[in-house]
Amino acid sequence: MKHQSETKGFTILSIASVINKLLGLLYVPFLTLILGNVGNGIYDAGYKIYQLVFMITNAGIPVAISKLISEQAAVSRYDLSHKTLKVSGGLLAAIGALLSIIIAVFARQFSVMIGFPESYMTILALSPTLLFTSISCAFRGYFQGRSNMVPTSISQVIEQGVNTVFTVLFAWIMYRYGTNYAVSHGITGEAEIRLEAVKFAAAGGTVGTSLGALTSALYLCRVYIKNKAEIVAEVIESSRSGQFIDSTKMILKKIFRYAVPITLGAVAIYTASLIDLRFTKSQLIAGGFSEIDATGLYGILSTQYLKVLFIPITFATALATTILPSVSAASARNDGGLLHKRIYKSIKLILMIAVPSAVGLTVLAKPIIYSIFPQSPDGWDLLMVGSWTLILISLVSIQTAILQGMGKTYVPTIHMAIGLVLKVFVNYNLIVIPSVNIKGAIAGSAVCYGFAAFMNYRSIKKLTGVRLSVKRLFNRPLTVSVVMGVLVFLIYHGLTLMTDWLIKSPFLQNIICTAISIGAGALIYYLLMIVARGITEDEIRSFPKGDLILEITRKIPYMERFI
Repeated sequence: MKHQSETKGFTILSIASVINKLLGLLYVPFLTLILGNVGNGIYDAGYKIYQLVFMITNAGIPVAISKLISEQAAVSRYDLSHKTLKVSGGLLAAIGALLSIIIAVFARQFSVMIGFPESYMTILALSPTLLFTSISCAFRGYFQGRSNMVPTSISQVIEQGVNTVFTVLFAWIMYRYGTNYAVSHGITGEAEIRLEAVKFAAAGGTVGTSLGALTSALYLCRVYIKNKAEIVAEVIESSRSGQFIDSTKMILKKIFRYAVPITLGAVAIYTASLIDLRFTKSQLIAGGFSEIDATGLYGILSTQYLKVLFIPITFATALATTILPSVSAASARNDGGLLHKRIYKSIKLILMIAVPSAVGLTVLAKPIIYSIFPQSPDGWDLLMVGSWTLILISLVSIQTAILQGMGKTYVPTIHMAIGLVLKVFVNYNLIVIPSVNIKGAIAGSAVCYGFAAFMNYRSIKKLTGVRLSVKRLFNRPLTVSVVMGVLVFLIYHGLTLMTDWLIKSPFLQNIICTAISIGAGALIYYLLMIVARGITEDEIRSFPKGDLILEITRKIPYMERFI
């Protein structure tokens, strides 16, 4: 089977993740036309319950599988890796099936618990997804542990592609059904009929999630079957060494040893998020908003703000996925030098991506939101104010992967759980202020991730002795990003003035000017980072097609003197 370097694996996952997010954004405007902000709030509230239960199977166990298999592959124990896959796959399938039944049976109780009884059907419709995602996660953990990111990447794109198509289709079908249902049951009043219809539409939108997860699981099974002959050959070859193979009980013990702290932490985090969700709505109402308006404000936060914010955060997720096996392998070999190098490289790389992304989202917040949500671009101010939190979120993702790779699985989850307690406290006290309202949730997130980032850094420094220079890692990307942000602002508004006479549609004009500005910003940042010595020739060369990128860069006037 193919293995990729850490950089290549990161690139593959990053590309897939960005495609995923773009596909995910593709259907959001259409879904918002059907659901509206209120429907988005109902949809997301139900999804929060699904995510909580999803964490039980998908937070800790896949990480444990990836870590175990990377350690086993580091010493060529492919026979043990294959047995780990079979044991973990059976475990995940059983847990996934059980949780699917539980969430279906108690869907109504869950919806009442979070203060969104309208989300009952959404939770119910999501229940089968847990079984399919559990099967997918077993295979993804196995392939990622072997440093092969292609199956994970392709399966994610397939899953999101299917999700994109069927989410809108079934949301529309169920909206029409919900409207007819409301009329036939004697519900009168346009607002009441609309509310009933979006309840059904929100549930219909989750059908795409289930079908996408099923398609992904089938694809990963196919990849495994296709490579089975090669896998079996590796197993036979490594079994000739005569080394002891762990029993099923021993493998399960190792999986649980790694997985339980992560799972408990993730469940605690999502439980705190659900408490936060309930307080968010109740505090908005206490601040003078109606229940419908409070649900709508939450829908704006969860859809327009968070969905856009998490596009650049996908780079952190991809890097975290690739760094975990490499850190695990370095730890397994007791190679302190290699461990230090990988930690420094991963932190530097994520800051080089997150900082300019935050500046870019701040500068282009309004045109980006208007491009995606032209009918109701209400969340641009949230994005402008809160885009910088993605730096903290990205940093915490990488730190978590580093600590998990070192076997300290409980450390980042404890820090995150404490951070979420702080977030709930901040949200509770700020959201109730009418002039602050939903922006209080952004302040709470900043406090939460800021605390977690600081505590994770202290733990990494204590465990490894790695001292990261803030000046070296942060100042240069920040300075270059600010210059880039000013130039992007001027480019966007300059293009808008220049194209007024040519493009008569304000919506089309905005999309074109925004896309050009984003592309120009990326190029400006890349070139300025080279000039500022923030990125070296060797670092550029390490990326896929790095030699070609360097050759093209040298052809740009005045750039040859810097590389």
